[in-house]
Amino acid sequence: MEINKDSKVLNILKAHPSTVKVFHKFRIHPVHNINRTLETITRDYDTRLEELLAELNATIQDSASTRKREATVKSLPKGEWNGRIDENTTFRYITTRYPATLQVFERHGVLGLAREHWADREVLFFAMALLMAAEELIKEIQAAVDRNKSAQVATTRPPEPALRQNGAGPTPESTLLGGEGADTASYTRDLHVPFVKAAIAFAMTTGCLYGAGALAYMALNGHQVGIPRAMLEAHGHTQVYGWVGLFIMGVSYFALPRFWNTTLYKPFFAHISFFPMLIGISLVFLSRHLLLLGDYLPFRAMGILGSLVETAAIVLFIYLLAKTYRSVQGRRFEVYEGYFFAGYAWFLLQSLIFVGTIVYLARTGGNTIPRLVEQPLLHLQIMGFACMVILGILTKTLPVFLGIKEPGRTINLWVLFLLNISIALRAISLPLKELHPLNPLFSHAFLLSGCMEGLAVLMFFYNLRLHRIGELESGAPRREFRKFIKAALFWFFVAEAGLLTFTLHQFTTGQGVSYAMFGAYRHAIFVGFISMMIVGCASKMIPMSLGTQLYSYRALFWTFVLLNLGNLLRVTCQPLAVDYHMNALFLPLGLSGFLEYTGLCLFGYNIWKTVAHREAIGEKELTGRITVVTPETNVYLLVKQHPQCLDILVNRGFTPLKNPLMLNTVAKTINLGTAASIHPVDLGSLLKELNEAIPQNKVASSQG
Repeated sequence: MEINKDSKVLNILKAHPSTVKVFHKFRIHPVHNINRTLETITRDYDTRLEELLAELNATIQDSASTRKREATVKSLPKGEWNGRIDENTTFRYITTRYPATLQVFERHGVLGLAREHWADREVLFFAMALLMAAEELIKEIQAAVDRNKSAQVATTRPPEPALRQNGAGPTPESTLLGGEGADTASYTRDLHVPFVKAAIAFAMTTGCLYGAGALAYMALNGHQVGIPRAMLEAHGHTQVYGWVGLFIMGVSYFALPRFWNTTLYKPFFAHISFFPMLIGISLVFLSRHLLLLGDYLPFRAMGILGSLVETAAIVLFIYLLAKTYRSVQGRRFEVYEGYFFAGYAWFLLQSLIFVGTIVYLARTGGNTIPRLVEQPLLHLQIMGFACMVILGILTKTLPVFLGIKEPGRTINLWVLFLLNISIALRAISLPLKELHPLNPLFSHAFLLSGCMEGLAVLMFFYNLRLHRIGELESGAPRREFRKFIKAALFWFFVAEAGLLTFTLHQFTTGQGVSYAMFGAYRHAIFVGFISMMIVGCASKMIPMSLGTQLYSYRALFWTFVLLNLGNLLRVTCQPLAVDYHMNALFLPLGLSGFLEYTGLCLFGYNIWKTVAHREAIGEKELTGRITVVTPETNVYLLVKQHPQCLDILVNRGFTPLKNPLMLNTVAKTINLGTAASIHPVDLGSLLKELNEAIPQNKVASSQG
């Protein structure tokens, strides 16, 4: 065939593997662009399309040379092998003798492709496809071979069918189409679970319960004074570090390596980072309360130590993710990654500022954060860290989960740029305009930051194209989480509209808004947007990551109702009761916290039971041998045991199953009957075709 601008990389490499050297020459990563056309690739890689086409077509014309090369590759010795890898050793030859090497190909994201299309390709082919030096890939594979040889005696007998004759099939070491190896999976699959559990525990104790108690105290006394600020600050600290921080750390450890099609760097240290974070949050919380009893050195030391330990955990967290990201060679930058790493940078910066503040308070004998530091610190925590990471999650996952087209890259880059500039500008201008009230430069910088943030949020909403939800079906079996996403985005819009109004008011009048009004804004964005988004994403991602269903969707519904009702009462009643002296509203204000707490308790119970249910049944639901396909047949188990069924399902329209993440997670939670209801097909003819594809059924059919 002649290659043209509309040719896809996968089709080119399937028909003419020798063209991999052309992609290598032009520094184009074939694996990361496997389903893209040449025209779209050359725009991103700043390559002349005409030159690439000329090189590719010239390469495929040398068919005789290609056949000679392939004959050389396939003429490897069939007898005893010494286990030494060179650039001509084929994928099939290596992996059938040393299955541990499958993890190397899985780590580089080519395992599924190798099985399906390139089982007889040589190491040199894969090195070029990955833009690696052949020596580097050989070294990785050889290390896996040596580990395998040290664990068991190498033998020339045919192994358990790690690869079938057509180059596809399940192995004990790796799940189908790019799943993690068994050892790695057993160690890293549930890495995020303790982070999520601890986050929920903090939310239900020192977080939401503590806040609900404070609101109840205000309601009983008819005012919002009487509670020491240090106690409210300690409550806020555990919300940011415990509820949001631990949750984001856990989800990041789980999701980002999968987004990058690699494995987490040093998962043992990821486990380690959990404990200093837990200890640090607890020490800071205790220190702030014990200091109310007396200014004693051990109490001060406890706070300083806790803040330092927290910072160390954050540094380790960022280091592990940065090393994981750098392990993927030739990767094209995606905008969602910018949101994630910008959020992590703000997380670290605010942590360093907090350490400095705790040390300053120890030297001055204070126990409340100075106003000049409090407002910038809160903005870095809420908008810089929490919102930035959540926007990254939305950018990456919403197109898949909500069935909408991917947001435009250019607008997304502008949003990322404007938001980070506005966050930095606001954090700097807030204290400076207080210190220099007569200098118009700082007040104008403050106004500009608010306008930039508002513009960026509007652009982000426009770019999401939420009015087209469901246009592209994702194949998710349950959609209850969608209402959390929509509600969270609504509260985000309300909060940002409020912040822009406050900014304009403060600029024009020179007076700040009341503490009650600003507290309503903070609650709208922290509970309405951040917490609502956490609950929505967790109800989707946690069961999916565990390969099971959420324990109770009824409980999830009441979580949604209670969180929104509580948030609505808090946001409306607090400024009306305090600023406008509507004393009757103090009662619903006090009630709002317990409504939210009850909603979070239901959510925590739901997640706990989901995890416990999966741990109790393990893989029992996925171990039965399938001999007859029925509507109750699990999709993942069917594909795992009978890989040939994957093509049938994809051809019938279940294209998300081509994505290893969807196959190894979502597919575990649905059966064929549910799948057919999501993507309407003739279930009877589908079952018939699948049954005919199973080997023993083929024999029975032919005998009949």
